[in-house]
Amino acid sequence: MKTRDYFFLTFLLIVMTFAIGCTTQQQEPEISNIETIPSEIENIKAESVEGILSFSWKKDNSLRIEDGSVPFVHGLKDGKTRLYYCNSKGILSAISNDGLSFVKESGVRISPGTGFEFQVCDPTIVNLPDGKIRMYYKGANSLNPGPGQSIHKIYSAISSDGLNFQKEGLRIDSETNGDNGWASVPDAIILPDGRVRIYYVTAAGMEHGIGSAISSDGLNFVKEAGLRVPNLVDPALVKINDKYVLFAASIDERFAALPKGIYYLESSDGLDFSKPIAVFQEDNIYDPSVLKIDENTIRVFYGKVEPPRLPAVESHTGVIVE
Repeated sequence: MKTRDYFFLTFLLIVMTFAIGCTTQQQEPEISNIETIPSEIENIKAESVEGILSFSWKKDNSLRIEDGSVPFVHGLKDGKTRLYYCNSKGILSAISNDGLSFVKESGVRISPGTGFEFQVCDPTIVNLPDGKIRMYYKGANSLNPGPGQSIHKIYSAISSDGLNFQKEGLRIDSETNGDNGWASVPDAIILPDGRVRIYYVTAAGMEHGIGSAISSDGLNFVKEAGLRVPNLVDPALVKINDKYVLFAASIDERFAALPKGIYYLESSDGLDFSKPIAVFQEDNIYDPSVLKIDENTIRVFYGKVEPPRLPAVESHTGVIVE
């Protein structure tokens, strides 16, 4: 639910008027003793557009996590799936054998600190050549909901086991690179040439959308010109065959001019994306994260709030329609 996305911007607006965004977290309240909410199975076939992947979607039963949000799902080499998520303690994790039933792992992966890490959330991970992993995450200097009220920056940490992380410092400084103090909800991928691209929510030019930055070493990033996707937020990207498929959320119809929900867009180069196509449309949804099961099947995790209940993580499974 994976502190969102403009999670903060609209997520806290939704809960205070969740307050999870990928989102959302600005303030991921800690949850306990919440019953699992049964979910009806629904099949949604994406709009058929020439040259664009088409999916048949099924909503998975029940919840993945009941007391957190802003998910990031990471497939492990042993076939298990680790889901990183946020609540008031920081960034935590849970493990699964099947990608559906998760058991929470003890401890905190990334704890809040001071200054611009007063709140930490929105994790994303890349695998490194030496077997370690690097997590990028959002740090914020307050729990306030939006640009102009809080400053969001992107940091990184490194781990050899996916559980114990050592903080590495600031990666994207939203105060100096043109993001107007708002670089949030990162999603990182390694490109075929070994460079790392981070997609993230930006307020550059006082616009509302998804921008990107690129790095040759995973530490020093240069902002790429323009917006990858206007208006939508909470990016999550997966490579399917030769296409980059980006999932994003519409959390405020004033910006997106689209019903609230989760959408996907397609690109041949990871920079210029097609028009959004709905996965499903629903209020109080944010921060998608995508797990590639095989070349034809993906599972999209996302944060959800159903007042008066607190944030949780649900998922949809999609199969490419031939």
